[in-house]
Amino acid sequence: MGNKTPVQKTERIVAIDVLRGFALLGILGANILFFDVEESYLEDWSKVVDDMAVGATSTPFMFFMGAFVLNKMMAVFSMLFGAGIILMTERIEQRGTSSRRVHYTRNLLLLGIGIFHYNVLWFGDVLMIYAFSAFFLYPFRRIDAKKLIYGGVLLWLLLTIFITDDNMQYALRAPIMMLLGMGLYRLGIINAKREPEWYKKVMQRSFTVGLPLCVVATVLMLGEHGDTGFFINNFGVPFMALGYVCLVMLICTSGKLPHVQSRLAAAGQMALTNYLMQTVLGLIIIGIMNEIKGERVSAFWMMIAMFIIWTIELSWSSPWMKKFRFGPVEWLWRTATYRKVQPFRN
Repeated sequence: MGNKTPVQKTERIVAIDVLRGFALLGILGANILFFDVEESYLEDWSKVVDDMAVGATSTPFMFFMGAFVLNKMMAVFSMLFGAGIILMTERIEQRGTSSRRVHYTRNLLLLGIGIFHYNVLWFGDVLMIYAFSAFFLYPFRRIDAKKLIYGGVLLWLLLTIFITDDNMQYALRAPIMMLLGMGLYRLGIINAKREPEWYKKVMQRSFTVGLPLCVVATVLMLGEHGDTGFFINNFGVPFMALGYVCLVMLICTSGKLPHVQSRLAAAGQMALTNYLMQTVLGLIIIGIMNEIKGERVSAFWMMIAMFIIWTIELSWSSPWMKKFRFGPVEWLWRTATYRKVQPFRN
């Protein structure tokens, strides 16, 4: 295998780990509502709203999730995955070897993990989509940054305007955002290479456009115009996602909230482990809550479950990463990718 070795801790871009940890927590906010239902439940959005937005305590949580989380955190996570494709392949190629085998082996294994997650744990898996997307995006890794950005924006507009099938939209959102993430990485935006003032300016502009769109969309989604709400929400997603990227990069480049950064970075370094852990904990905790209450709990109680899982993951990730190089699933994934047992302890 020559120099085809995994990225080491000293090579990591901490700001990307912080952003990944931030997005990981946000994804749980979207997923927590659906850990205890069948896939067919999602076909009737009005039923979701009727079940979840119950009472004065639940409706604000549903509104917050709709305006600030729905599709936005997956967009950020997808951007990071796209950036990761370039980051990993460039570092391997800088060592004088081809990145092709590592890339495709790595994502074939990710596809296997996704298949397990979907069939054994929960239907809401994104890993399979990410793996399939990576198969097709590898040849795009050397394309000019602006072409990646313009192409991603155009494809997102075409997706929003012309694709009405929910499953098709779900499958295509991730690879399109990955293209944008690849462009943002090449421009030094998603990897903390811009000045704090630049991030502040772009963040303000992005939220100024995206937030009103997503607020209006959420009002419609929680009312009787769900389809129109989802349509408008899709226009706001890229702006909100870019706003979140700039917000986290602003915090990182300004050196603010170092303790929070440290916790999020640790969670982000073992994002695959924590992603799978979210499903397991979500299924268990929501199941227990339903059993105690005797019926499906409302969004308020799912918010409580979300906070519990956040606390667990932020609490255990940092001590773990101080002792070990990788999360447990990441270690198995890397060992299988390189077909050689990787060093585990620091």
